[in-house]
Amino acid sequence: MTKNVEEVFRTADKMNAVEFSELMTIDVKFRFSNNDLWTGRDALISGLNYLFSKINGLRHDIKGVYVQGNGYAVEAVANYTMKDGRVISIPVVSVLKYRENMIEDYRIYMDISPVMASVTS
Repeated sequence: MTKNVEEVFRTADKMNAVEFSELMTIDVKFRFSNNDLWTGRDALISGLNYLFSKINGLRHDIKGVYVQGNGYAVEAVANYTMKDGRVISIPVVSVLKYRENMIEDYRIYMDISPVMASVTS
């Protein structure tokens, strides 16, 4: 079954951690960049709310979707709008694994340091 991964990224771009988490299993495993693995929706919501509090906007430009069984690799550019209005664009690959119609494992491979450095400066 083909999943609508573009809808996943449109939901992420809304920056609503609760709505985004509803696409995941209750016991989702989620890794964002070089952070520790977050397990469960509550950990996901907490981590994403922290990130979303540091930026004004998020927009993904999907470049490719690659499918293998119940897994998807999505190549994209993540565009972060900072509090001062600057946009920082970062290449990213996300790997999503599904259990039935829910994401059970989500890994984001990117270097988030340009965004976080901008937050602290």
